[in-house]
Amino acid sequence: MVLYLFSLIICSYSVRAQDAVSTTEQLIADIFEQYAAESEETIDYDSFFEDLMFCSENPINLNLATREELEKLPFLSDIQIENIQSYVYENGSMQTIYELQLIEGLDMTDIRRMLPFIKIGEAGNLTPKIYWNDLLKYGKNELFFRLDKGIETKEGYRFLPEEDQNSASTNSVNYLGNDLYNSLRYNYHYKDRIKFGMTAEKDAGEQFWGSTHRGYDFYSFHAQLNNFGKFKTIVIGDFRANFGQGLVLHPEFGMGKSSYVLNVTPRSSGLKKFSSTDESNFFRGGGATIRFKKFDVSVFYSNKMIDGDTVNGSFSSNITTGYHRTLDELSKKHTVNQQIVGGNATYTNMNLQVGITAVHTELDNNLIPEKSVYNYFYFEGKRQTTGGVYYRYRWKKLNLFGESAMTDNGSIATLNGFYFSPTSTVSLVVLQRYYSPEYDTFYASSFSETSRINNENGLYLGAEVRPFRKWKLAAYADSYRFPWPKYGVDAPSIGRDYLFQADFAPKRNIAMYWRFKFEEKQTNLSASGVVMPIVVPLQKTSLRYQLTYSYENFTFKNVLEGNLSRQGNAAWTYGVIASQDVSYAFKTIPLKLNFRYQFFDAIDYENRFYSYEKDVLYAFSIPMYFGLGNRYYLNLQYDLNKRLSLWFKIAQTVYADDRETLSSGNETISGNRKTDVRLLVKFEF
Repeated sequence: MVLYLFSLIICSYSVRAQDAVSTTEQLIADIFEQYAAESEETIDYDSFFEDLMFCSENPINLNLATREELEKLPFLSDIQIENIQSYVYENGSMQTIYELQLIEGLDMTDIRRMLPFIKIGEAGNLTPKIYWNDLLKYGKNELFFRLDKGIETKEGYRFLPEEDQNSASTNSVNYLGNDLYNSLRYNYHYKDRIKFGMTAEKDAGEQFWGSTHRGYDFYSFHAQLNNFGKFKTIVIGDFRANFGQGLVLHPEFGMGKSSYVLNVTPRSSGLKKFSSTDESNFFRGGGATIRFKKFDVSVFYSNKMIDGDTVNGSFSSNITTGYHRTLDELSKKHTVNQQIVGGNATYTNMNLQVGITAVHTELDNNLIPEKSVYNYFYFEGKRQTTGGVYYRYRWKKLNLFGESAMTDNGSIATLNGFYFSPTSTVSLVVLQRYYSPEYDTFYASSFSETSRINNENGLYLGAEVRPFRKWKLAAYADSYRFPWPKYGVDAPSIGRDYLFQADFAPKRNIAMYWRFKFEEKQTNLSASGVVMPIVVPLQKTSLRYQLTYSYENFTFKNVLEGNLSRQGNAAWTYGVIASQDVSYAFKTIPLKLNFRYQFFDAIDYENRFYSYEKDVLYAFSIPMYFGLGNRYYLNLQYDLNKRLSLWFKIAQTVYADDRETLSSGNETISGNRKTDVRLLVKFEF
């Protein structure tokens, strides 16, 4: 066992030194595949990627690691994080990496994942001084330039001969710009102490230089300082604020239902820089966190313009797509001013954490949604105040957690649960949630069946068992209820989910899993001749097998998945998807390639699939597959030297179900295929 662990550690540290980027990207791919398997939401994954990349270059010292630092490793559960910190607290500083196997709840798979991102360093609380010469000598500058283009011409780019693309008289439904996507990103960081940078982006269809717009459509700047005297964090420019369980404030991607059955609560990272291309889900202003022994006190302020369909001092919705491609979309750009002021106070010791968060939002236009049954209780007005209290408490092998929040209209949301690990091979989690139909706030994100934190009650049970050395079993059951109608369901409804996954890793270079999932919810009957809405059950069952194995410089991944779906008493419909991935890293030249061929046959929309695929750096692709066809892509990375790297991707989807057009509206493509190319250049200095 010791020799095995020793060889594992040597190999893993060699991986860190030689190819930390590839290791990080593979972990990210594994994690995203779990969370994105059934997701229709556009989620910003940049923070996960940046955190893991930073940790691979600046490993976390386990003897000094805070909970927030360990939470940057999203494959660790709350129980594992608690156990790591408890081990150091109870036994003193770790002396060797071998001690990881003594921590309850960590198996060899977990340790292998951790090794590229952690180290065993000296204990101590001294924060080293920063000198100007060190900033210039050891600071890291990164510049990224990305260009995307679709090969086939879309309807929005077809202009009449007499119309000029740069003319304001162009039809308001046509795209004003060309079909190139372009982003420019600059980042600087000195260890984890100083970070700053800027981001600029132009979406495809947006005008870069013309009569309606000049320059990039979106600009972002950020600066962050960590551990300066009493200041734990200072952020200026664009930032995010994540506190508690997310019922009041958590604009980042939070944990949800996945095969990581124990990871059900969002990570509370406090104030944090924002460097993504997401044009809506961030704050613009500044904030600071001050440390008073065991208390952290944070205050922040944001003042930014948001998009809205504003008419006569009111708007019906906040538009978050970030697209400004047509005159109609441009007319809604930055029409509403949003000011946010908030604060948080958190007390933390080894076994207890208690915090309180308050946020006040002020708009200069009235938000008045177009009323329908499902959004009857949605927020309307110019101002809102929300507050919440959250807690974590550890008692022996039991970890309690929760948060309760209230808005100024008296509506409440509460989430409570516990983790329990009776033995080192068994871990359990129970989570209860109640979100009032009247509870509706701007930046909440927590465990939920839907993307909106309101109108939901539910109970979640999860378990992870390691019965044998090379096996891991994970399962969850979730039962939920919507006491008020929601979008697509014109009556109160119920639902339930079940998942079971078995992972088997017979060797270090071979891993596989089998996953079974069943879901039943209610939906409006979509049948011809139906006048009044009829709510019927919608059932979906899926089974997935995945095999990953490597040989020398080759890595292979095989996936086979099938599902069955039925609405009401209709006949079952099916979906099948199969893919083959091949990755190869050349020995003699600094070139890596990834290739995938994928076949899909989803007879009905409810049989659709979502599949994560590798992409260029800082780009994340999770295409949806519906219909009959195949998709293939080639992804290349070439390092010209230590400072300059190139990424290139070409991907094509070809449909074989006799369709003559793809997509709709301005995105319509004539024919049965869609081809995209991407290029990214990275320069370090």
